[in-house]
Amino acid sequence: GGGHSCGSLLQSARSDWCSRSEGKGWRQRRKKASLLSSTTATSLSSVFGSRSVRLGLGSIEKGGAMVADRHGSGQIQRRGSDDAGFFNWKRRGKRYRAYTQMRAMMQKGGFLLLWVAVGLDVIISIMGHPIAGQALSASIVSVYLLYTISLRRLVCNFWFTVIDFFFREISVGGETKLEALRDGRATIFCVAPHVNQFIDPIVVMKVVAEQTQRHVSWMTAAKTMDRKYIGAFAKALKCIPVARPDDMIFKGTGTLTVEGDKVTGHGTKFESEVQKGAVIKVVLSKDVTASGKVLLVHSDTSISLSGPMRRTVRKAKPVHDLDKSYNRALSPLLTILVFASSFLVCVIVFPMFIPGRFLMLEYMLSFQVSCLSTHLIYATIRDGIPHSASLGEYVRDNLISYRGSGRGKKQGGDEAKDGTDASTPLADEEEHCDIGDQKPYTILPFVDQSEMFEQVHEALLSGKTIGIFPEGGTHDNTEVLPLKWGVSVMVLGALARCPPGNLAPISIVPVGLNYFAPHKFRSTVSVDFGDPIQVSEELVNQFRNGSKEEKQEANKGVIDLVLHGLNACTLQAKDVRTLQLFRTLRRLFVPKGERLSVTDNVALTQGFAYGFDRIKQDPKVKEVMTRVSEYSDMLLQYKVRDHQVQRFRESSPSKKRNGVGGAAKTEELVPKGLLSLTLIRLITASILCLLLLPWWLCLAPAGLVGRVISDVQAKKVQKMSVIGTWKVLMATAVIPLLHAGYTMCFWSALGQVAGLGWLFFAPICGLIAMYSTEDSIRILQSLNGLWLLLRQSDIGQKLYEMREELHKQVRELQEEQHWLDSLDKKTRSSLDRVQVFQDTTNVTDKLALEKGVDKKEQ
Repeated sequence: GGGHSCGSLLQSARSDWCSRSEGKGWRQRRKKASLLSSTTATSLSSVFGSRSVRLGLGSIEKGGAMVADRHGSGQIQRRGSDDAGFFNWKRRGKRYRAYTQMRAMMQKGGFLLLWVAVGLDVIISIMGHPIAGQALSASIVSVYLLYTISLRRLVCNFWFTVIDFFFREISVGGETKLEALRDGRATIFCVAPHVNQFIDPIVVMKVVAEQTQRHVSWMTAAKTMDRKYIGAFAKALKCIPVARPDDMIFKGTGTLTVEGDKVTGHGTKFESEVQKGAVIKVVLSKDVTASGKVLLVHSDTSISLSGPMRRTVRKAKPVHDLDKSYNRALSPLLTILVFASSFLVCVIVFPMFIPGRFLMLEYMLSFQVSCLSTHLIYATIRDGIPHSASLGEYVRDNLISYRGSGRGKKQGGDEAKDGTDASTPLADEEEHCDIGDQKPYTILPFVDQSEMFEQVHEALLSGKTIGIFPEGGTHDNTEVLPLKWGVSVMVLGALARCPPGNLAPISIVPVGLNYFAPHKFRSTVSVDFGDPIQVSEELVNQFRNGSKEEKQEANKGVIDLVLHGLNACTLQAKDVRTLQLFRTLRRLFVPKGERLSVTDNVALTQGFAYGFDRIKQDPKVKEVMTRVSEYSDMLLQYKVRDHQVQRFRESSPSKKRNGVGGAAKTEELVPKGLLSLTLIRLITASILCLLLLPWWLCLAPAGLVGRVISDVQAKKVQKMSVIGTWKVLMATAVIPLLHAGYTMCFWSALGQVAGLGWLFFAPICGLIAMYSTEDSIRILQSLNGLWLLLRQSDIGQKLYEMREELHKQVRELQEEQHWLDSLDKKTRSSLDRVQVFQDTTNVTDKLALEKGVDKKEQ
């Protein structure tokens, strides 16, 4: 045990020394005790090399932060409140000597408490008091768990499990780039795009914990931290609160007029409501606002601005109709009426088939059927029949999927403080804007962030890990929003405290979140890490010693580095439609029968997006993109998927093949084979649906509540980015309540054994049902293609031929234009392992053979 045993010994020695606090010179003795502990710890690091030595000296450093003391090649990690359990009390004086000894005993043999708990339970139960024995043993086990389990780790593991259920797959790209972080350096993870509110940080935190064993403390809005339940979780995860002016905006008293940089109030209270540094915002029309920064408050009716008011025109970005699907949803009141009607019908009908002694089961079944039917009606009205719950969120790829990533924009200036919606870019600013008519106004108060930056600087200099979303808020765009300057101020401010020539090792790691459908249950996400960024000493000196303008240039330099890193690990597309075309290009390029991982899919799609900017003016490229768009529209029209079209030749009632020399060759396929395949899959899907129907009924209330509440919240803020978060939160709260309710129903109706059986075995059966549901959905989706071949075989043949032609054209473009040259070596080697690029020569040979041209002559 080396370090651990010495740490316990040092802790006991230090406790004895500091307990003699009475008398003269106790402050000097306490100082010497801390010095002794630090010196001995440094000696231990030199003995054990780079091995981290865990010491029980958490009360020495401020706030339990990790302190790195380099002695030769050694490094010490002293952990205080960060890794301790609930009992992390400061020990002062003789009152805590018994506790100190008990703590040391539990560190060495705490598991013996569990054996004692079992013994007490057995002995007291034999003596005729089983309830008292169980209560006493439960209290001992609780003490053991509270001491040994960290609250932070408990909360993290809970949410990691929830995220594992929500997403079907979480893929990681660029994990080798994190090897440089294993030396214990401070790290800031800059994550973009932020399209999934509270889910984004949990996904990144889970991946970082698995790859680097680090805990990420997120920069979180103070408004979120103030919430009762979410704030409690955020505090348990050691998030750092950030006060944002946009969260504290309020309407000012009276009206005002503006002339130049002079503001005149009418019935205003500037002296009590406005302070220096605040922002005055005036709405001139629906999409036009004016704002100015307060320089000086003269009186209740007079203010001087730092400059003339700037007029800002908001140009709303075109949004696809699917982005506003929550606006088509039923209102909560109408949903309740539909549910009540369904429940009333079920209560009247079910007693005809269910005996009276199963009254509880009758009401439970009525409740479940009503929720499921209401959910189907709600989803059909909101998303249409293909999106209804009966088909399990049918389209993930064929309709517009979300992937909140794209090309970032050049930065240039302070972060926006006018309170405009983050999802709408700003344009057309005019420096001079006077307001002659009296207008109402709003005030964004000045927020002093010095305390927050001080906390961040201390955390970075002590080697901690911080996560930040540099866009400043959630959005639904396919492009990364302009980055705020917070991350640059954090890094430069921390490095400026270091002595010149001896900068602390602080890395900025760009992280791209690439979703395929961020708000869908059981979708996929890829977390891609960029190259770690090291800020040069030149920028640090410029920030430390430069003027205001030079400091702004230093901040801009850091932001440009972060933006470049984010662009390297996120997909670039100007809109959702173009993004969908790049995905279709990727599917067309991959050889038939090859299946790529999520990471390779993202990388290949990104390669098409990067190369498109270079060759988009080529006439052949324009023609191919037009044909790809037509092909995507046909897939959407006939409700089939690309991988199904690949098999149409194998399943088509009539096959047409070209022989050598161009001679037509027709091979008939017996229609019975296609019909029997369709019937087999239909029967299989029906059996699976019948077996899974009880579990769908059990979870129908959670699905209905999650969908309705998430749509209400999305409509309130006019953003899709909150839908996934509220689905997870509602499911986390509702499913345990449903499980308890079902347990009581089975207990009362069928007896104790049935109730206990449901209580303990229903969760694992529900997990099996979840995976089986995915298989049944895939079978149901395949029926669309088979039905198309039975009903319109010529359309299936047309789709197949169109796909084969596009496959050849995309391959030829890769050969001629080197479309995918932007792929890095690692991605290309990964794709080479599945022979993605090796089909090109085969395609050329087939083209030559079909045209009757000799291979050598070509």
